[in-house]
Amino acid sequence: MTVIEIESYEVPATYSYFAAPVLNENVFLTAKIKNWEQYNLLPAEANVYFEGSYSGKTNINPQSTKKELTISLGTDPNVVVKRTQPTDFKKNAFIGNNKIISKHYEIELKNNKLAAIDLILYDRIPVSQNKDIKIDDIETGSSEYDDKKGVLKWTLNLKANVKETYKFSYTVKYPKYKRVNL
Repeated sequence: MTVIEIESYEVPATYSYFAAPVLNENVFLTAKIKNWEQYNLLPAEANVYFEGSYSGKTNINPQSTKKELTISLGTDPNVVVKRTQPTDFKKNAFIGNNKIISKHYEIELKNNKLAAIDLILYDRIPVSQNKDIKIDDIETGSSEYDDKKGVLKWTLNLKANVKETYKFSYTVKYPKYKRVNL
């Protein structure tokens, strides 16, 4: 196989980090490029180099109609996320014919980089589609909470070499004869 470099660009970009530890305990980095149409890009796989080293491959989709082209740069091991459920907050109770389960989560973020980063952190709280199952006592901490979708979103600027913790909790109340997967 022969690889031929057709063109090489250094392109100004805005970098953003994303984490959704309920789905994946990695922190992902993306680059948003404005005025990308000027480069006449072809739809293809591209090699990505970040901070002087190869970080993987990404796909470029120039058929996008958005003003900014977003390119995934993969995971960044220098930003760590960990989602835990403290054992002292696991509470189950029966009141009458109902079972009540209390859920509490902590998300710890650590920026091991030498510079501050912008990061968007996502998590979720279940949304009931059944009138017999109620989600109550919702504590969303400092997040923006979309109660229709159950999505928690924190827009953060995480300083260099700093560890921060974000918390949220809720209770689920349902008839004890029902099975509920949480």
